[in-house]
Amino acid sequence: MIFLLKIVLATIVIFFVWNILRRIFLSSNAPAAPSEKDHKKDSAKIHWDAETVDYEEIPTDKNKKP
Repeated sequence: MIFLLKIVLATIVIFFVWNILRRIFLSSNAPAAPSEKDHKKDSAKIHWDAETVDYEEIPTDKNKKP
């Protein structure tokens, strides 16, 4: 039972150490933040259709008519 607990604990520690080392040494290969050009390219793929949107008017003090 203690042997199994040691194996599980060692696996958890190795996992976290591996992730930390991977972030340190492989962070230079990480892609840069998306540029504005990429954002425009992605937003061009979205076609908004205002007719399919349902709006609900919520009564507030400003909307009430005397």
